[in-house]
Amino acid sequence: MKETLKLKGHYDIEIREHGKLVKTISLDNVLTELYRQAIMDSLMQGDSIEMKYFAVGTDDTPATASDTTLGAEVFRSVPTYQEKTTAGLVTTWVLTAEQANYYLKEIGVFIGSTATATADTGILMSRINIDIQKTSAVEITFRRTDYIII
Repeated sequence: MKETLKLKGHYDIEIREHGKLVKTISLDNVLTELYRQAIMDSLMQGDSIEMKYFAVGTDDTPATASDTTLGAEVFRSVPTYQEKTTAGLVTTWVLTAEQANYYLKEIGVFIGSTATATADTGILMSRINIDIQKTSAVEITFRRTDYIII
């Protein structure tokens, strides 16, 4: 019998303009090699792999597993809400109308004890490319579900 373990992350993104839902986007993410290493370190040494910060940036370079930072991080904050469900770990992050008003091209999740509110700190768990013009009239809800498939 062969045992396998697969990690998968998925985003459902809701974009609201002046409070009205105008667009939804569904995307799978790219998990990084650094995340794979962090999981092994957690198993061996008890290091934390808690999702500490979500960040957005303006670089449209395609996401790869070898990424270590966002290409051009412009904003980061802590998750808004997190819950364990039968579907997986669901983490919600909201960008309010006042936050991150840029042409957004990338999302990253940062973990580890070195992750702080400062750009490019922590271990980049995952990165995806997006294409969203964020203005003060727009609020975005990112709902990320992480699955472990055995």
